[in-house]
Amino acid sequence: MKRTISLFVLTSLIVGCGGSDAPKQVNSPQEKPAATKANSQSQASDSPSTAKSPKRVTYSQILKASDELLKKRDAKNALILLTKAIQAKPNESTAYVKRAAILADAKLFKKAIGDMNSAIAIDTENPKLRNTRGYFLLLLKEYDAAEKDFNKAIDLDREYPQVYNNRGLVFIGQDQHIKALNDFQMAIKLNPEYVDAYNNLGFVYLQMENPDYPKAIETFTKVLEIDSKYLNALSNRGRAYLKLEQFDAAIADFTTAIEIQPENDQYYLHRSEAYKAAGNEELSKKDLQHVVWTQRLNEINRRIANNPKNIELWIARGRHMLLNDRIESAERSFDNAIALDGKNVIALTDRVKLHFSQGQFTAGADLCTKALEKNDTTEIRSLRGNAYLQAGKLDEAIADYEACRRFDSLVVEAYRKRAEQHAAAGKTELAKVDSDHATKLEQQLSSQSTAEENPVAPRAFVPVNFEKEVAAEKPAVN
Repeated sequence: MKRTISLFVLTSLIVGCGGSDAPKQVNSPQEKPAATKANSQSQASDSPSTAKSPKRVTYSQILKASDELLKKRDAKNALILLTKAIQAKPNESTAYVKRAAILADAKLFKKAIGDMNSAIAIDTENPKLRNTRGYFLLLLKEYDAAEKDFNKAIDLDREYPQVYNNRGLVFIGQDQHIKALNDFQMAIKLNPEYVDAYNNLGFVYLQMENPDYPKAIETFTKVLEIDSKYLNALSNRGRAYLKLEQFDAAIADFTTAIEIQPENDQYYLHRSEAYKAAGNEELSKKDLQHVVWTQRLNEINRRIANNPKNIELWIARGRHMLLNDRIESAERSFDNAIALDGKNVIALTDRVKLHFSQGQFTAGADLCTKALEKNDTTEIRSLRGNAYLQAGKLDEAIADYEACRRFDSLVVEAYRKRAEQHAAAGKTELAKVDSDHATKLEQQLSSQSTAEENPVAPRAFVPVNFEKEVAAEKPAVN
């Protein structure tokens, strides 16, 4: 499972787990071994506060306030408070450690290391501080310096499993796989439920000069016995199965990973490879199509983030969501476009089409009515006529069609259906009028030249069968 440094667990510094096909890529997003929790020092003692002066607060109160800001995701002001705490008590290590965690979360590792230098200068014999600084150095790939910190932490506490795990990551970065294997095994010996160390051990079996795929599978299986949703173990085991040409098992692991984290393209790419190796070109292609769809979505989202009031981008996003049957997301995208401009015919049309595809014809008509209150256009009125027709409100549909002076097969359908209603109600004359008009329109439509030269009414708007159009836009990707 991919893990990142959390602002909300300031004393824990965690990085993602391993992958099977990225040598030397300890820091790669999807294919890296798992790091560990590196605990920081507990809070220092405080001096008493003066109740009458709200500006004079204790050291612990400042730390507590910074934690509350972090819970609200306000890292900027938390940093300001921690800086004040450091200024108030420069010889206390806790605020340095907390500020380092925030800086590391922002990937400002050199500044984070500077704070850890200050914390270690205050508390030189604390193995957790050494482990934390070593971890930051590891992220910068400063392997020699990181190893020195981890060695010192082990000297200070030989029963500290996390530091063995982290030193093992250093050895992976240096291609010293035997040393890495020994450190991960030691971490597991000290903590038999240490899931990250198990995953990293399995990663080593995959990365060795002579990979031991059965041993890797056994190790990743142990990870999944402890945590069935540990994504990197699923992906890595799938890669090992693939190497052994156990295609069904590989596909099963990648499918489970997709079910847990469907937004991760790597699992689709891995499964596509497994399908192809198994000879299933069609399913392999579908997974690749999904990756292309996701990449396009990411591009649209990026552009929207830069220009959130661009109606065309919201419409494009809604249409793109429909390509992968993301109905709710498409609805929200079209609604956002309409919120920006309630008169936008394209946004309204797409939103009504979506109502149609779900059989929500009255809702589609209501949306058009609201739009007509702002902008009475033939396009929107004609669209409402379609909604009324599908909802069985034939009088309203024909009224809208006539107002638009519209002439096409749906208009014929509306008159035919109303003629049937009149006939069923015993209104023979009205039924004949509608039937005759429908026949006349139909005759005009049957001859293209006649329809072009002598139309019954000009076509202000040519509608489409919305339900069929949405269905036709759906790709093969599920």
